[in-house]
Amino acid sequence: MNRINYTSALTIFLGLIISLTVNAQPLQSLEEIEHVAYMYGMSEAQARYDNPQIVMEPLDKRLRLEECAGELDAFSNSHNNGLGNRTIGIKCHTPVAWTVYVPIKVKVFLPVVVAARPLAAKQIITKADLRIQQHDISTIRQGYLKNTDQAVGQQLKYSVAQGIVLNPKSLVIQKMVRRGEQITLIAKAGGMEVRMSGTALSDATHGQRIQVKNVSSKRIVEGIVDAPGIVRIMM
Repeated sequence: MNRINYTSALTIFLGLIISLTVNAQPLQSLEEIEHVAYMYGMSEAQARYDNPQIVMEPLDKRLRLEECAGELDAFSNSHNNGLGNRTIGIKCHTPVAWTVYVPIKVKVFLPVVVAARPLAAKQIITKADLRIQQHDISTIRQGYLKNTDQAVGQQLKYSVAQGIVLNPKSLVIQKMVRRGEQITLIAKAGGMEVRMSGTALSDATHGQRIQVKNVSSKRIVEGIVDAPGIVRIMM
C-alpha cells in the first residue's frame, strides 16, 4: 500500500471511530425537554391567570443533544403579560453545556363583552347590543371589558361587527348625570318603589356611584347612576 492510500485509509478509519464514539453517547430525551418547558410555562401562567392552556410546538426530531447528567434548568426572558407566543429556555450544565429554546403558546379564555349584532359608529350602546362570550385574551391587543355595564350608555367611536370584542378605546364615555343637574332618585323597599327629586353633586357615568342632595329633605344620599338623569338608591 502506498503512502497516499495508507493516509486515506487511516483518515477514514479514525473518522469511523470518532463517529462511533459520538453516536455511542446517550442522547437527551426531547420529550423530557418539552415536559420541563411545559411545566415551567404552566407554572408561570398559573401564577397570573386561572385555567391557562399551554400549546407546545414539538422540537425537531433531528435534534441531537448529549444526555444531561444533572437537572435541566428552565428560564424565560419574557417581560410581557406572559400570554401568546413565547419561548422557554432549557439549559444543561454537565457533562456538556447546551441550551435549547422551546416555542410555546399560552392561552387564557375569559368571559368578555362582544357585539351581539353589527353596531354603527357614534351609536349609543344598549344592553341588547351586547353579550358575554368566552374569548382567548392572548389574541386581544387593545384590552377588553368584563361587564356589559362598562359599555351600556357609552358611544362607539367606530363601527363594530357582530362578535367583535369591545375594548375601552372604542368607547366615548358619556356623562349620564352632571353636577348641579336635577335628577330623579329611585328607592326600592319592601316591593315598593319611591321616586324623589334630587340634585347631583358631581358628574357621573353609567354604573358609577354618586352623591345626590334630596330636594325635599336636604339630606345627602348615595346611589348608582342607572340611566340619564336616573340614580338608584341602594336600600
